[in-house]
This record gives sequence, C-alpha cells and structure tokens, in this order.
Amino acid sequence: MSRIKEVLDILKRLGEEKSEGISAMDIAQILDIDRSNISRYLNILHRDGKVEKLEGRPVLYRTIDIEKDTFKEENTPISNNKNSLDKMVGANQSLAIPIDKAKAAIMYPPKGLHTLILGETGVGKSMFAELMYQFSIETNILREDAPFIRFNCADYASNQNLLTAQIFGVKKGAYTGATKDREGLLKKADGGFIFLDEIHRLSPQGQEMLFTYIDNGFFRPLGETEKLSYVDVRIIAATTEEPKSNLLKTFTRRIPMVITLPPIRERNLSERYDLIETFIKEESHRLGKSIYINKNAIISYLLYDCPNNIGQLKSDIQLACAKAFLNYKSQNSNYILIAQCDLPNHVRKGIMNINQHRNEVEQLLNFSYDVLKFNQSEKPPLLMEIDKYTTEDFYNSIEEKLESLKSMGIAEQDINEIISIDIETHFKEYIGNISRHFHRGEISNIVDNKILEVVEEILLLGEKN
Repeated sequence: MSRIKEVLDILKRLGEEKSEGISAMDIAQILDIDRSNISRYLNILHRDGKVEKLEGRPVLYRTIDIEKDTFKEENTPISNNKNSLDKMVGANQSLAIPIDKAKAAIMYPPKGLHTLILGETGVGKSMFAELMYQFSIETNILREDAPFIRFNCADYASNQNLLTAQIFGVKKGAYTGATKDREGLLKKADGGFIFLDEIHRLSPQGQEMLFTYIDNGFFRPLGETEKLSYVDVRIIAATTEEPKSNLLKTFTRRIPMVITLPPIRERNLSERYDLIETFIKEESHRLGKSIYINKNAIISYLLYDCPNNIGQLKSDIQLACAKAFLNYKSQNSNYILIAQCDLPNHVRKGIMNINQHRNEVEQLLNFSYDVLKFNQSEKPPLLMEIDKYTTEDFYNSIEEKLESLKSMGIAEQDINEIISIDIETHFKEYIGNISRHFHRGEISNIVDNKILEVVEEILLLGEKN
C-alpha cells in the first residue's frame, strides 16, 4: 500500500471517532513519519477532491464520502499491477502516454515492437529503456535471466569500423586491428534487449546492417561473407537528435514505435517535487541518516532553469547533499542540513522566479515551518540510475579526505574550501558551463529597486578603485 493511500485509510478510520477533523500531527504520530510529509500527502488528497480541509490552527482534515473504487493514488498505474514502469514519477501525468506506448511495444504479438526513444539530454531515456526490460520480465514476456545490453554509440563514433564491430561482431582481418574473430553485442543480447543510445552516431552502413537484421532476423558480422548469425533480440534505440535529419529513412521506417520523453520544463511542479523528494531520499537511504533541507532550497530546486533535465537535477541535488555532509562531518553536527548556501549558484537563482509561481508553490509546500525532513527509513519508490554518480560512493571519499587533511594539521576553513572544490569538480559535467550571471530584472522581483541602485553604485565604485 502506498503512503498516500495509507494516509487516506487512517484519516477515514480516525474520522469515525473524531468527526470534527484530524490534524496532520495525529496521522504523523501513528505512522511515525515527519509531519511535513503527511501534510503534503493530505494536500494532494485535498487537491484531488478526496478530503476536505477545515481552516484553523491546526488545519484539520476529514474525508469526503466517495466510493472506494473511485480512489486513484498518486502515480497510479493503468492496471492494478505495480510494475516498474508504473512506479515512475509522472506515470499518470506527463509520462502516461510514453508508458502506454512502451507497454504496447512490449506486449505486441508475437515478439513485440522495436522502439525508438526521443528526448533531450538527461530526460531519462536510458532508465526508461531499462524499465521497459524490467516490465517485460514482470509480465513474463521474457525469462528472468534474459540479457539487457546497454551500449552508447557515441563512445566509438570516431572509429566506425570499431563501432560496427562492437554491435555486430567482426571477422578476423576485416580491418586493421581486427586480429581475431569477435562476437558482437547483438549476439550477446540474444533472447533479451539491446539498448543503443545515441543511435544517430551509427554510420549509414551500420544502420543498414541493423535494419537487415530487423527485416530478416539475421545479420553478418563485419567482414563475414558467408556465415549468418540468427538471434532474437528486441532493439531499443535512443537519440537526442531529430530522427529525420540524422537517421536513414529506411531505418526509421523499420522502427514502428517512437516514444518521446518530455523535458523537465514541460513537467509540472508537483512532478518536479516528487523527483526532488526521490533523489534526496536516495541520498538519505545511502547515508543511513535523515536529511533536512531548508524550505528556500526546495523552492530553488523547484524553480531553477535545469537545461540538462532530470540528470542535471539529480546531480545538483547530490552536489548539495555532498556539501551538507561535509559540513555535518567537519563541524561534528547532529544532523545533515541542506541550506541555501549549499546549492550551486545556478540553482539558488531559481528562487528569483517565486513571484510567477507563488500560488502553485504555496499550495505544494503548504507548511509554515522552514525545514523539511527526509527520513532515511523511507526508502525511495524507485532508485533512478540516471548517471554515473549514482553508484559511486563519494561520501566515503569526503570522509577519508577530511580525516587525511585534518591529520596534516590544515585549518578547518582551508579543509572545507579544498574539499568543496573537489566536490564541485566531481560534478563539473553539469555545473561547468552554466551561467552565474544574475539579471537585474530577476533580482528586482525580490529586492527593492533602491537597494539595487545602492549596490550597483558600490560595485561601480569598487571597480573604479
């Protein structure tokens, strides 16, 4: 049972005894969950018309009399089966159509449909492909030990012979450096899936070899003229580019299912909050410690410009968690707190957009206190393996470096600066090229113009001197 359904059930039960209404604290004490999370669940239920909110202090809630079978929990799947695809954030919102298409591609008789996933960098194409594979196992389309081969064509794009050989295999002597026969990834994926990321980097010759396999069920390794290789593999290809401009028409015509994943700017704030919550819970779960976050920091994450999408959001959250962890260790603090100062500069800038989204943010974060707690015992619903940082335990590295620098007698402030630089370097893939410039118009949304004028005069005087 999901938390939101559990909250509704408890609210119904308590409502039979207390008709005047139930507070978030009443439910929090029963579930032993932070009150802020209960408040959020209650606000979602109120937004969906499942509960009534009674104004006052504290705010009280009671259920609205509706039929049980009309309840639809957040991110409810199309069917009642909880599968990997339906656990994704936005499964009944922005990802509803992509997930329906993915299920159709997998279930289509007799052997499913090959699929092309489109989307900008960082929208989660790789994860989506892997969840399609998981769904195939969960629905008994594939056996449990069926292979899933992941390959990024961009890794070998500078050497097309080697790229083609990686996918299809190679016969000895096919090109300089091919010193022996070698099996390709398509053969290794027999009975399962192969995910070909950045498929537009595959040469026209390689694309022709791929659609020959799609048409006939067999292929020839590079340099092979006689022997055919027969396999049963489902292909999921992905690209950030426009298919009509970068792929052969003869290839795209053979991929009947095309799925487009939306960028984060096209997903609503409720979905972005759920992503933020998932990523912070992942870090809390990995550390085995609760993570607290300042309300303004949450608002910044909700509203900042995130051009590299979910991958960047995850990385920016991990960066803040790493800095908060450094402060926790270096200052012997009792808790891990993500403050506004722990956020990358481009994330802090997000709070400047508050005026355009104030009502939506206040409805989403409907609590009066300034800090939100994510409990380490609340395991995230779906561990999202979007980028390489997920499996790398950089927290251990922070601890080890901290102790090493302390043993060398370096001052605490210098230690923090050194490790902070290391942390930012670790995440430079997403923060390296993002502008730190603050536009005056954006600042004027939250700062009085007279203050801005004085500050500008001071800066000009400073530059002059």
